[in-house]
Amino acid sequence: MGIPLASVCAALLAATPPPQPNGPDAAADERAAEAAEAAEAPPQDTAHGGAGVAPVELIPRIELRHSFARLPDGASASATTARIDVDFFRRVLIRYELPFARLTNAAGEQVSGLGDITLQAIGVVASNPRHVAVVIAGAQLDTASQPQLGQGKHVLLFGAAAGFRVRRWWLPYGIAQEQISVSGDDARPDINHLLLRAGNIVFGPGFSWTKLDVDASIDFRDDATTRLFVSVEAGRRLIGRVGLFVRGGTQAIGPRQLDYTLEAGVRYLFRLVTKAPPPSP
Repeated sequence: MGIPLASVCAALLAATPPPQPNGPDAAADERAAEAAEAAEAPPQDTAHGGAGVAPVELIPRIELRHSFARLPDGASASATTARIDVDFFRRVLIRYELPFARLTNAAGEQVSGLGDITLQAIGVVASNPRHVAVVIAGAQLDTASQPQLGQGKHVLLFGAAAGFRVRRWWLPYGIAQEQISVSGDDARPDINHLLLRAGNIVFGPGFSWTKLDVDASIDFRDDATTRLFVSVEAGRRLIGRVGLFVRGGTQAIGPRQLDYTLEAGVRYLFRLVTKAPPPSP
């Protein structure tokens, strides 16, 4: 399924600022416009300066990232994923993810092509200046061009996430998501995974951040086998609406599935909310 052209155009139009007035009142008008936008924006946008990093943020963006995973048997997997987030009334975010994957086995043989496309809707259910809660619903489609590059199933995704701003510079959050297959290749194993994430984001000056995530994956189709993964991310919004980030992780607990992962990406935010706040206790 392609990305609706109308949604992309609407997001780009929303991202284009109107002409600014010239003259002695221009600075005052700009400050008034910034204050009005901050007052209108949901609290999850302003809690940490709108850096576009927290999973509970509803900030429209385009993102491109490349990831590499080393597997225990000597194989490896890499993927370049394009993602676009389009928001509606600043309360609902529609997310499209299109991965292009490559799998290399221990003998050096490679398979590459399109992976499984993911579509999600994220909606705000409660928010105030200190916390936000969202619900998540979506699907991962069986679109892989080669069987090895996908799960061979149509998978429903549903869950919830919440973040609480303990300090101006510190945002803990949590995510719970169930993944369950509903159709697809009968020869492939069914999917019934519960994914849990506990994360912490520490914001620095100039829209920089450091993030620590601990992920638990519980496979109910395999006697509730549980695996624990740990990852660290660092990033910064560099020029205007453009930000860069790097991420690395490994598996800590459970039957070995992963040696390590590395990821790097760039994102463009359609909407800026506030200027970067200096860290304060």
